[in-house]
Amino acid sequence: MNTTYSLTPISAPSESDRFAAAIAHAGTWVAWFFAPLLVYLLKRGESRYAEFHALQALIWSIAGTIVSAATCGVAIPVFLGFHVYAAYKVLRGEEYEYPVVGDFARGLMSGRG
Repeated sequence: MNTTYSLTPISAPSESDRFAAAIAHAGTWVAWFFAPLLVYLLKRGESRYAEFHALQALIWSIAGTIVSAATCGVAIPVFLGFHVYAAYKVLRGEEYEYPVVGDFARGLMSGRG
C-alpha cells in the first residue's frame, strides 16, 4: 500500500513550531549546518512543520558548503540570504521552500512516512 503523507499541517503551525523553524533557517548565520541539524533532531517526530523546515535548511546548508567551496566562498552571501528570507517567511506564518531542496526534503520525509 503506497501512502503519501502531506507535510502541510491541517491547522496553522504553532508559534513555537514557527520559532523552531526560524531558528533552523536563521541559526545558520552562527552555526551553519549545526543549527538546522539540532532543530531537526529535537523536533523530529514532534512537529512535521519544524522538522521539514529544519531538514530543508540543513540540505540547503550542505549544498551551500559545496557550492561555496567550488566558488572560493563567493556563494556564501547568496546562501545566507536565502536562509534569512526563509526565517522571515516562517516567522510570519507563511510557507517557504528553497529552490530544488524543498522538493528533495519533502520527498525524503514522505518516503519515511
